[in-house]
Amino acid sequence: MKPQLTISEDSLTLEIYGGYGEIGGNCVLVKDRDRKIVFDNGIRFQVLRKYYRGRIQPLGINELRSIGAIPPLNIFEDIDAIYISHFHLDHLGLLGALPPGVKVYVPSIDILEVIEDWYRRSSTWLAEIPHRLNIKIEEFSAYHMDEHGVIPIPVSHSAYPSYAFLYEGYSKTLFYSGDLRVDSPLRSRIDTLSNIERAIDSMNLDIALLEATNIGGIETPIGSEEFRNIMNRILMENILVIISIDPLDYELFTAISELALLSGRTITIASPRIIDVLPKWLKTSNTNNIDLSRIAIAIELEKPTTVPLQYVGLKQDVFRTPENFLLIQEPVSFLEMLRQMRLWGEELPRNAIAILTTPEPLETELEVEEKTLITWLYTLGIQIYRARFSGHYYPHELRNIVDILKPKKLIPIHTKHPRLVYTVVQQMLEQSR
Repeated sequence: MKPQLTISEDSLTLEIYGGYGEIGGNCVLVKDRDRKIVFDNGIRFQVLRKYYRGRIQPLGINELRSIGAIPPLNIFEDIDAIYISHFHLDHLGLLGALPPGVKVYVPSIDILEVIEDWYRRSSTWLAEIPHRLNIKIEEFSAYHMDEHGVIPIPVSHSAYPSYAFLYEGYSKTLFYSGDLRVDSPLRSRIDTLSNIERAIDSMNLDIALLEATNIGGIETPIGSEEFRNIMNRILMENILVIISIDPLDYELFTAISELALLSGRTITIASPRIIDVLPKWLKTSNTNNIDLSRIAIAIELEKPTTVPLQYVGLKQDVFRTPENFLLIQEPVSFLEMLRQMRLWGEELPRNAIAILTTPEPLETELEVEEKTLITWLYTLGIQIYRARFSGHYYPHELRNIVDILKPKKLIPIHTKHPRLVYTVVQQMLEQSR
């Protein structure tokens, strides 16, 4: 597999093996004299969908590599380290497919262990997500430059924690964004622009690899203020509200929890995966405003947790007094719960509302077909709202990012419209000169 794009300047050579001209599958090789590092190790779902569907499944790692769905093996030869920006699979990829002895830096070892447990017993190729014993996993430190010249920068995204990276090379400086958004659901607690500005300081940036997922999109931007207003209006009604979120989206979970508590509702978690990551989230300093006495677990899950939370019954408590609860789900277990309700012979309270947050573009990683989910919701008489609070910055926020980076050269990645990004950014840079 040849790189999608190669750039050489002085001692620095960049080779992009995924994420250029497509959304997801990021993999960027950096070669700089005696250094060789990789940013992200993503699965190219765009390629995966072309070859596999239904009963047609991959025969193994070698086949996935042969069609270009995962990075080629040769880029990992004599490598110093791989840096994973966050845990969405189009960036994390298949750690089990890495050659022995590779060192992988991740945002959180605790959360990685939870994710690996989700997939370890899978009967499909997803069983290759967990790393093997001969792979070295380490956790990097924010704003700390390591021995390879890499500085991790905390950013807001729909997977927590997420990082961008600044690389200080022998002759060039490089910024790699990973995935990020400017407007966080947690507002000032995770300030992407301030964090990037702090890391760059007065450094002159030569090259910026900047994600541009929403450039060229046609969806109306919804920021934190709009999202909070929508949620507040819904929560003020005396109805059952179910919200579906990604189990890695700690920022959204925290923001929703705070809004639910202000409206007098008890948050009821009905997702095993969210329960799995909850103890890891609660270890962070950003959860101080969450009242654990107002968070409950659906007893029907029969899911134990180390967090001291109360248990409530969906049938006995939530469905009888729906105005007192906010039911939090995630897509995988959402369908399971609804199907189980049919077996119970249970009907949802009248005028129940389901909110689908879908923070990522629908063409990326999905484990549940949304059309199927919507069919079940309509069958059960549930009104559906979509509140897409994107995990990526919006087009009107691009100038703010470029003004901070001020790169000599910008390379758009994680977008289907790189030419559009080039045109817009070139105009911005010319206006600023």
